[in-house]
Amino acid sequence: MTRQSISVGSSANDGTGDTLRTAGQKINSNFIELFNWIGDSNSLNSQISLEDSAIAFEGSGIDAFETRLAAINPTADRVILLPDAGGTIVITSAAQTLTNKTLTSPTISSPTITAPTINDANSNELIKFTTVTSAVNELTVSNNSTSNPVILSATGGDTNINMRLDAKGTGAVRVSKVAFSSTEITANGAAAATTSYVICNKATALAVTLANGTTIGESKIFTNKGLGIATITPASFAQGTTVALDQYDAATLVWDGTNWYVSGHYGATIA
Repeated sequence: MTRQSISVGSSANDGTGDTLRTAGQKINSNFIELFNWIGDSNSLNSQISLEDSAIAFEGSGIDAFETRLAAINPTADRVILLPDAGGTIVITSAAQTLTNKTLTSPTISSPTITAPTINDANSNELIKFTTVTSAVNELTVSNNSTSNPVILSATGGDTNINMRLDAKGTGAVRVSKVAFSSTEITANGAAAATTSYVICNKATALAVTLANGTTIGESKIFTNKGLGIATITPASFAQGTTVALDQYDAATLVWDGTNWYVSGHYGATIA
C-alpha cells in the first residue's frame, strides 16, 4: 500500500485539511502496513529487529543470545543472490555437511575423505580408499621439474616401508617400461640395500658383501664392467658361498625369506 499522508490544509485552521476521522484512518492504515511488515497486524515481531548496522534475531527465553546479520563496509555496489531453495547458509568456520555441490577450481587444505570412493563424471568409481585404524604409513606423490621423474613414495612413521601393487585374481600388473634403481660400487664393501641393480666397476679384484634380504621375492642384479673379478658374498646363500663375475658377466639373485638364490646368470662362477 502507498503511504497515506494527512492533508493539513493550506494554512492553519482554514478548514481545507483532512478531518480528524480521516486523519486517524490514515494513521491507522499506515501503522497496520508497518505492523504487517515487521510483525502482524496487532503486534511487532519480538525476535527480529533492525539495528544501526545489522538485522538482529533474538533467541527465545530470558537473556537469550542474539544473532546479528551484518555486512562488511562495502567498497563498491554489491549484489548478493539467495538461491530459490530452502536450506542452511554455509558459514566459513562452522562444521557443516554440504550435499550436491559442484566446486570449480577449489583450493583444498588438508582434506579428510570419509566416503570410500572418488567417482568420475559418470558417477562410476574411479579411486577407492580403505583405511586402517591408527595408520602411520602412507603414500606421498610429488611432481617434478623438466627432465626429472614424478615420484610416488612410501612415507610414514616406520623406518623401512614396503610398497605393494596388487592385481586382482589372475590379473597381472602391466608396466610399459621398467628401470631398476642402481648403484655403482668401485671399492670393496657392501652392496647398497636400497637399490636393485649393482654395477661393479673396479680395475682390480672387487669384494662385495650382500646382506640378507628384507622381503620375499626381493631381487638383486649384479653386472661387472670393471677389469677386476667381482666376487659377491651373500650373508645367506643356498647354492654355495660366493658368486664371481669376470668383466661383462652378470647374475641375478632372489631372496626367498631365508637365503639368496642365483636365478639366472651369464658367465658367473658359483663356489
